[in-house]
Amino acid sequence: MDDQGDDWGDTLAGFDIGDLSAAQRDALSADLAAAGVLHAYLGTELQGPAAESELIEHLIGQTRRGARRRRKPEGPEAAEVLPRALRLPWGAVPFEALEHPVSARWRRFVAYLGESIVFSFGTWIVFRSSAGGAQAFAAITVLLSGVVLVATLGGTAGMLVLRMRVLALAAPDRAAPGWRIATVRFLVASWPDVLRLALNPFYSFESLAWLSGLAQIWLIVCFGPILLDPARRGLHDRVAGTLVVDLPRRVRT
Repeated sequence: MDDQGDDWGDTLAGFDIGDLSAAQRDALSADLAAAGVLHAYLGTELQGPAAESELIEHLIGQTRRGARRRRKPEGPEAAEVLPRALRLPWGAVPFEALEHPVSARWRRFVAYLGESIVFSFGTWIVFRSSAGGAQAFAAITVLLSGVVLVATLGGTAGMLVLRMRVLALAAPDRAAPGWRIATVRFLVASWPDVLRLALNPFYSFESLAWLSGLAQIWLIVCFGPILLDPARRGLHDRVAGTLVVDLPRRVRT
């Protein structure tokens, strides 16, 4: 029995591995150990926690296909490679998604803060000429950054500056997640603001003040999990099935 990970603490499940060679079993055991999953071989059967069935079946299928994990970074970056983030709500993070290191929390914050400051300054400049124009400018810039740039280039304006990418877990090799995923991710993160903009032509600003308060609360609910989740996924990332990673720095020639 492998001694990696937590205590069993769960009902055991059996998985047929009679078709795997000794080398494949060794490779599978290494994958399970890296994921922190306790397991044991009993003849032609592998036993492991029932709660980890989805992950175990994924790794068995990967072993049968002969697919191996991409090499993990060595040195200080090795600790940043999702050691326990393979079993998250709304789907497991597959090994194939780990080609690039997951973006650090401070980088996520700097990207968000930087674009917020730039957009706010631009809105203030426009507001000096037209209040209605400022509202339109704010809506356009937020949609451009949160939907158009994410769908086509793979990141918001702040993320692109810091060489970060929104990765679709269902298609980790794609350069950008596409329109559907980008739209879902944006709506989950910003639905109070979208609702306020939609209702603004029909109601006074004062009557919609409660939506401003709701937007602040939702900001904490949506982005708070980034502080606790080892994969740094907010609620919008989990619902949309995305992960934010760092791209390698450009090498100057």
